[in-house]
Amino acid sequence: MLSIALRAAFIGITILALVVSCAGSVVLNEVRRPASPTPRDVEFVVEDGDSTSQIATRLAEAGLVRQPLLFSMLVRRQGLDDRLQAGQYILNEAMTMSEIIVALQSSRVEEVQITIIEGLRLEEIAEVFGSAGLTNVTAQGFLAAARDADAFRDGHFLLSSLPQGASLEGYLFPDTYRFVVTVSVEDVIETMLARFDEQYLSFETEIQVPDATVHEIVTMASVVQREAARTDEMAKLAAVFWNRLKPEHAAETGGLLGADPTVQYVIGARGDWWPQLSQLTLAEIVAVPGPYNTRVSPGLPPGPISAPGLAALRAAARPDATAEYLYFVLTCDGDGQHIFARTYAEFQQFEQEFLECSTQ
Repeated sequence: MLSIALRAAFIGITILALVVSCAGSVVLNEVRRPASPTPRDVEFVVEDGDSTSQIATRLAEAGLVRQPLLFSMLVRRQGLDDRLQAGQYILNEAMTMSEIIVALQSSRVEEVQITIIEGLRLEEIAEVFGSAGLTNVTAQGFLAAARDADAFRDGHFLLSSLPQGASLEGYLFPDTYRFVVTVSVEDVIETMLARFDEQYLSFETEIQVPDATVHEIVTMASVVQREAARTDEMAKLAAVFWNRLKPEHAAETGGLLGADPTVQYVIGARGDWWPQLSQLTLAEIVAVPGPYNTRVSPGLPPGPISAPGLAALRAAARPDATAEYLYFVLTCDGDGQHIFARTYAEFQQFEQEFLECSTQ
């Protein structure tokens, strides 16, 4: 007959075996069980240098795994610590841990690089995205979303001075971006607005235009961007335009900006978004309707006419304080340089000189 001590030992071993077996079963079930039965796609990024523990923690935060410690143990038990690849992935909440581990070794998401240059209008930006190869972004869809600034206003306080019902013209920052091929229109716009926020805040404390709103700064910057061929002239061109709007110069300028790009903005059409005004008579230019025609409508146009870059934004915010000019004329050098004038008589003289040299 077995002693009481020996019987107790057998019972203990049996219980331990059951516990181990049950624990193994629980772990196995957890490994095989997805975080959610809902097959929702989640974009996930693994940065260069991320440890397995860091990846596991972020997977849990993203709702892709329930037990980050178990995920780390599983990776290490299989000797895969150095096999998880940096990159962008589209994972799914219905994936198991094992499927996620496999995906992070090889399923890098296809990306598209897109460059938006300074001075494009909203329709041109839409055309770029529409032809970029993004599966969920069309030119029409992009344009429809970008014309509804109110849908993005709550997430971006720099849009607070934007008039109700306005578009995002001027606020989609021109830059080079990389997007996963399956990105949504809304995420593209949010990314571009976030870049605008970042760039605008880099000089916000340096603004030297009294009482100017963000919308007025962006609007002026968009005009400067289209008018300037040289970055080194932007601050001086901005000074001219701001000067023309000052009450003390109203007798000379009539409060008119007189910027040709605003007229181009009105009459531009698909295939020729920025038509040359040299093809029109003065009477035809003056007859172009609407408040964007700053040849006849005083003040700034109602909103931006293009996407200004950082240099144009800085110039609009910090115009050249030493430039007491009201006019400028293109030179014949062919490099986009301008000559500046304080009076209309000077302007007429410089304009005549330009006309004479340009016809030679």
